[in-house]
Amino acid sequence: MSALTSLAGTEARLLTREWAVMVFAFAFPPLFMLVLAGVFGNEDDMGGTGVTGTDYYIAGYIGVPMGALALIGLPVMLASYRERDVLRRFEAFGVPTSRVVAAQALVTAVLVVLAAALVVATAAPIYGVPPIQNVGGVIAGFAAGTVTMLAIGVVLGLMVPTARAAQALGLLVFMPMWLLGGGGPPRDVMSGAMANISDVLPLWHATSAIREPWLNGDGVGNHVVALGLWFAAAMVAILILLRRRGARA
Repeated sequence: MSALTSLAGTEARLLTREWAVMVFAFAFPPLFMLVLAGVFGNEDDMGGTGVTGTDYYIAGYIGVPMGALALIGLPVMLASYRERDVLRRFEAFGVPTSRVVAAQALVTAVLVVLAAALVVATAAPIYGVPPIQNVGGVIAGFAAGTVTMLAIGVVLGLMVPTARAAQALGLLVFMPMWLLGGGGPPRDVMSGAMANISDVLPLWHATSAIREPWLNGDGVGNHVVALGLWFAAAMVAILILLRRRGARA
């Protein structure tokens, strides 16, 4: 554990030097939350959810940073290590790739929490923050969403050989997932096909698992089950990718 903590500290310093990723992850969610909450602020029944447009986007955008950091920041760092052969050097000194991956995921998880807090801090003086109806549900939804998105991000980082490719792939995955996953237009203006796609996206279940208990006091059972399936699939992919890497070493 001490070795993992030390490695995580090093990874934190390296990741925060990626200024483009940090600006995107920390500026993009609060900015778009402010815009969309203002645009749809007069809606009293946002997307048939029974909540105002402002509350809908404030609560939902708590989950957007996990998508930005997990799908763009984490894969870029992992792929850059592969590109520069850093992982092989770590292995030569007895540090397995799995520990490096765990350290980067841990750092990204901390940044997700900070970025989510920034969304709330940005909304508070302008729109106010809606009261949380089900604190335990929000925590469970946030934790399940974060872990799942991090696992997917690790898969992306292990799949591609270069940092530039990881950034391109991360953006390609993030943008439609953000637009259809609770960060874009409300579902009642989506076509049937778009709504069906949204139903299976992990970021939709992550944002819904935060928004629904926050605003309505609902449980998160169905969303956590869906996130669990995505997490299981991602873990299988991670094990396969790590095994292939070990076989080539």
